[in-house]
Order: sequence, then C-alpha cells, then structure tokens
Amino acid sequence: MEVKENAGYIKANNAEELLFTLKNKESHIIIQEDYKKEFEENAQLPLTENEQMGFHLGFRGTAGICGEIIFQLINRFSRGSKQQKKIDSKIRIYSIKKLSEQKILLYLRQLEY
Repeated sequence: MEVKENAGYIKANNAEELLFTLKNKESHIIIQEDYKKEFEENAQLPLTENEQMGFHLGFRGTAGICGEIIFQLINRFSRGSKQQKKIDSKIRIYSIKKLSEQKILLYLRQLEY
C-alpha cells in the first residue's frame, strides 16, 4: 500500500488507502481524482456544521449520542461491503472541503475548534 505524504497531507488513491488513513486518524487526507468519483458515489458523507447545528440545538446535546446509535444500527444492517461500512463509520469525525474538481480534503473536526 502506497500512501504519499506531502506537507502534512496524506493522499488516498483508493478505498484501501483511505481506510488505512482513517484508522490512523490522520489530520488531513486528500482524495484525488482517480478515487474521488467512486468516493462521492459510495460514501455516506457526514453532515456539515450548519446542518448539524439545528439538530443539536433542538435536542439539547443528546442528539449526538442518539444520532450515533441510530447511524451504527443502520450502517450494520445496510447493504454494501464491510470495507465501505468501516469507511462510512470512521469518516463521521471528519469535515469535508472540496478543493477543486479533482480533489476533496477531509480534515478532523476537532481541528476547527
């Protein structure tokens, strides 16, 4: 498995490399054009900060716990490969930013604070 590292950014070119970097909780991951389209089609992308804000305010903080339990149940019984389910589960702690038409940046949410 080849994972390239430039200036603190880890590049993932396929699902195996992405899962490896997610397990290691790398702070910045770049998904490049070769894998970008497949990633967008298959991954259950996490909600943006603005989308989550109303949900969390309405439930006074308990939404995170309840939401995670519900997500894990749905993810466990959904169709798809085990590898994709692991990616979907681990990607929830990351924020997503589109750098260009060819690249997506994943970065840990805790870095925003």
